[in-house]
Amino acid sequence: MLDTLTSGTNEPEQARRVYYRIVYAILGIAIIGLLAGLVTGHELLGTIIYCGGAWIGSGITFLAPKLTDVPLQDERDTELYNRASGLTLGVLFVLGLSVIPAIYVLEAAGRIDPPPEVTGAILLASGLFLLWGVAYGIVKRR
Repeated sequence: MLDTLTSGTNEPEQARRVYYRIVYAILGIAIIGLLAGLVTGHELLGTIIYCGGAWIGSGITFLAPKLTDVPLQDERDTELYNRASGLTLGVLFVLGLSVIPAIYVLEAAGRIDPPPEVTGAILLASGLFLLWGVAYGIVKRR
C-alpha cells in the first residue's frame, strides 16, 4: 500500500513519512471531530467521528507494517516511543504522588468532598500503572 505511494531513491524514509502523515491526520481529524461535536452540542456525532477515526488510524497502524515490505519503523522510532512513554508515566507518577495523598488527607479532615470524577481519575491512573507493571513483567520475561 505505502510502497506504491512512494518512488525515488530514499523510498523507506519517504514511505515512513507518508505513513505517519496519514495516521496522524486521521487521528487529528478524529480528535477535532470529537471536540467540535462537544462544542456544538452534537456529542453523539463527535463521538462517532472520533471512534471511526481511532479505529481507522489504529487499523492502519496495525496492518500497514504487515502489508508492505518497506520498513515503517526503525530503532529511532522505538527509542522515541520508549522515552515518551517513560516521560508520560513519570509526570503522572510525580503528579499522583503530589496530589493524591493531599486529596485523601483533606477528605479525611472534612475540608473537601471530592467529586466522583476525582475518584475516577485516581482509579484510572492506578489502573494505568498496574497495567504498565503487568506489561513490563510480561515483556521482561519474554
